[in-house]
Amino acid sequence: MLESLTVKDFALIRELNIQLGPGLNLITGETGAGKSVILGALSLVLGYKATTDMIRSGAKRATVEAAFAIPPDTRAGAKALKQILSDQGLDDDEGNLLLRREISTEGKGRSFVNARQVPSSVLREIGKFLVDIHGQNEHQNILSVDQHRAILDRYAHLGELVAEMRKLHRAREEARQKLSSVTLSEDDKARRLDILQHEVRELEAARIDDVREIEELIQREKSLANAETLVSDLNSIHEILGGESGFVARGGTIERLLESDSQYDDSLGALLTQFRESYYAIEEIARTVRSKAESYSLNPDELEEMRERIGLLQSLARKYGGKGAAAATVENNYAAALERAKAYLEKAKNELTGIELSSGEEARLRKEIETLNAQMKDKALYLSEKRRLASLELEQKVQQELKALGMEETQIKVSIRWEYGEEGTVTQDASGRDSTGGTSASRPVSQEVPSRSAESGRKYVIAPAGLDIVEFLMASSARDTLRPLRKIASGGEMSRVMLALKKVIIETDPVDTMVFDEVDAGVGGRIAEAVGKKLANLSLASQVIVITHLHQIAGLSPAEVRHFKVSKHKEDGTRIGRLSKEQRLQEVARMIAGENISESALTHARQLLAEKIG
Repeated sequence: MLESLTVKDFALIRELNIQLGPGLNLITGETGAGKSVILGALSLVLGYKATTDMIRSGAKRATVEAAFAIPPDTRAGAKALKQILSDQGLDDDEGNLLLRREISTEGKGRSFVNARQVPSSVLREIGKFLVDIHGQNEHQNILSVDQHRAILDRYAHLGELVAEMRKLHRAREEARQKLSSVTLSEDDKARRLDILQHEVRELEAARIDDVREIEELIQREKSLANAETLVSDLNSIHEILGGESGFVARGGTIERLLESDSQYDDSLGALLTQFRESYYAIEEIARTVRSKAESYSLNPDELEEMRERIGLLQSLARKYGGKGAAAATVENNYAAALERAKAYLEKAKNELTGIELSSGEEARLRKEIETLNAQMKDKALYLSEKRRLASLELEQKVQQELKALGMEETQIKVSIRWEYGEEGTVTQDASGRDSTGGTSASRPVSQEVPSRSAESGRKYVIAPAGLDIVEFLMASSARDTLRPLRKIASGGEMSRVMLALKKVIIETDPVDTMVFDEVDAGVGGRIAEAVGKKLANLSLASQVIVITHLHQIAGLSPAEVRHFKVSKHKEDGTRIGRLSKEQRLQEVARMIAGENISESALTHARQLLAEKIG
């Protein structure tokens, strides 16, 4: 459970500490006050990407600390977390875990677990078992078919089986590469050895760690090449917006006048609210503009080094990016080409090892590949059957959750199909099943792996995660045709589908802390109440943190609830404070009626807060 979050000099926040509790933790506040900035700080300390523009303007360093309590647990996730800590030589301090992340204006960062420095990737690995974050755009993840199998596997607890499958697949590919080397003639081996040694040296010297580096470098180079103009223009913009006589300075006068006059004319209250939202937005723009201006470097040596690095990476992307690399790089998709270049490096190193083997190794390698293929086939078929059975349960449970969320007639199905090709190692005769799925370029939609009635003898490809290509299908009612979820669901529907999936998955694979950032987007009225009750029910078993704009959710009252309000102040930026019972009533009423709280809004708020859940 997340016990506390301490933030210093991060974005809009000068200094902030929030003490969270079990059950439901609600976070509300006006638009632009910085609610989602708090989520950004939590994401940072959980190992997500850090950039220098996250540092508060005028500060040299941003720091975020998160304190977690880890109860004794025998669940798979808890065991995996303890294993990671053990592998890294870290102590959980008798169930207490303190994560810390620092970023500086120089671009340097440090990460700590219980005061011991670790790579940020370790924070990310640990964070996966501590917090499940549903951000405003996370429902976009479910649009990616690649995520669907992972969701099904998490529900069915197939992580270890998939890891074994990947290990077998990797071993088979390495054996194949070595086999291709030992079958060469002596002259061919010598020539191939020279080529491979040169390629390995070239790729290793380039140190391609993060394939996204080139995209960041190209963007940075563009900025640095025009740094003088950008700094001049941004300083001019900041002067207009945030200078001594700029809009922000004058806006304070406007705000005070409207606030004073609204006591004589109630209609000015709405205008004051509208102005404040615009004013806070412009104030944030001014801060960001100044931060951007300060981030640009005018160092010509840095620009030259950057251009040399970009040129090297582009050259390697074209040379080692595989088929279509030239076309891909023309479209500036260098990251994908570099990913293939990294894969080629591993392949080349394996081939180098294989060339040194004697020809007597050929028989042994063929036998090894044959054994691995048999093991992969058994594992893949077993995995497929597990997924098929789990998919039927998942469909049923998700549909039950969707009914409670106002999608009574919605149909959800899990399509499981196989890909066939000449390189396939599983046939219908061997498995007793086949698929109507086509090649990777053309795969008809099917609800599940079909029966024997399809073409006999067709070969199916075993990918690193097995045979199955998983995709979620949806229909608005039983009368409609099932179609891919990514093609038909609206934003409001997608949020509810994601919430239903999380509810079902968390029941089988619990996470101690769940964060929902405006999961209520695109819903209102009766549906908002249903979403709220679902969140409240989740909080009965886990810690749930909800950032919301809706009074139906802010007024939830399960057994354990804490309500925090975020506000923005000129002196020290974003603040957060826990609300008392009376303050909570006022905040819910404000969310119902706006700044001018009526008696009817207070009555409605009291009714909401009086409705107990659980």
